Amino acid sequence: MILATAQHHGIVSTTLTMFISLLAFATIVGVFAKFVKVPYTIALVLAGLAVAILGAAPDGVVITQELILVLLLPPLLFQAGLHLDIDLLQKKAVPVVILAIPGVLLSMVLVAVAVRPFLGDQAWLPALLFGAMLAPTDPISVLATLKTAKAPSRLKTLIEGESLFNDGTGVVLFLILLAAVFPVGGTHVPLSIVDGVVQFVKVAGLGVVLGLGFGFIAFWILRRLNDHVLENAITIVLAWGSFIVAEQVGASGVISVVVAGLIIGNYGTKLAMGEQTVQTINTFWESIDFIINSIVFLLIGFELQDIGGLEALVKGEVLLAVGATFLAIMVARGLMVYPTALTIGKHWPKGWKHVVFWSGLKGSIPLALVLGLPSGELKQTLVPIAFGVVLVSLLLQGLTIGPLIRKTGVASDSK
Repeated sequence: MILATAQHHGIVSTTLTMFISLLAFATIVGVFAKFVKVPYTIALVLAGLAVAILGAAPDGVVITQELILVLLLPPLLFQAGLHLDIDLLQKKAVPVVILAIPGVLLSMVLVAVAVRPFLGDQAWLPALLFGAMLAPTDPISVLATLKTAKAPSRLKTLIEGESLFNDGTGVVLFLILLAAVFPVGGTHVPLSIVDGVVQFVKVAGLGVVLGLGFGFIAFWILRRLNDHVLENAITIVLAWGSFIVAEQVGASGVISVVVAGLIIGNYGTKLAMGEQTVQTINTFWESIDFIINSIVFLLIGFELQDIGGLEALVKGEVLLAVGATFLAIMVARGLMVYPTALTIGKHWPKGWKHVVFWSGLKGSIPLALVLGLPSGELKQTLVPIAFGVVLVSLLLQGLTIGPLIRKTGVASDSK
């Protein structure tokens, strides 16, 4: 179903071999990243590029929509929710909400305007779909740098909380627009702004309810157990189960799994688990996050190879689209971050606004979403543009966020 055709082995053994090979390669990349002291997300995006350039992807690889949206997306979101402090988040709730909802909408629209001329005869909906796809941010590289620089926990919570809710909002919008661009029955039904808002509120609201329900049921069970292996298994079932059930009843699986992760991370780990269980769960989900990120970056390399490798990336129209899209993202972020800092964030320490502005990196989730598009002309057009934007973002922002933190002096505020 997932990765390779079986010529000399069965489908299961061939898929397992491919998975272990990907993991081994990703581990080598991770070790290399540690030695050269760069965030592993940057090393992985370069590894994906190398796969495409060298033509190292094996023959017969098939990337299905189910693989991306059902297998790979839930653990990325659950792990992010698991490590976010709700108490600190509440103190930064207003700027987080502003950046996660109006900020995502503004970014989606400006990216759509920027990329629309490069989509040929495509309508506005695919352009908006691409805008929603690039809305989620990836704080991994930034948070690693903030931790090294001993930046204040309030700033880390603001950046991580914004990223988590950006992910939720962006992915929900992506899935709504995906259904409009690629309807199940093949008949396109126009999606009005009102319909879109109503659908968003409906699926997101029901997703919150289901996430709370599943999260507190799991919390209730965890309080009655004292077995770190079994309790870890419950979090695995919760991560994928909350997503799958929510999607089946017409709710947002994305919101459901994020809320469930927040419940377990903030209440389960503090009130229902022993120290050994907490350590087991944190280690397990950090490992899963590394594995999933690695697979996504390598699969994007496979997809790039299929559509032409380096030649697809360096085409004039692709480079222009990447530049226009990245500029639109930065303009949208500036239009949200700096007015917010001047009003709600008037008491932010000096330099915070610049770090928050520059910390909106793009990473694995936009790549996972573009990989999840149905095969066809639109996917072939958007894959190199999305990869180019992520590449520019991780290299330009990811490698300069450290010097920016030092220059702005945000680490001097220890609160």
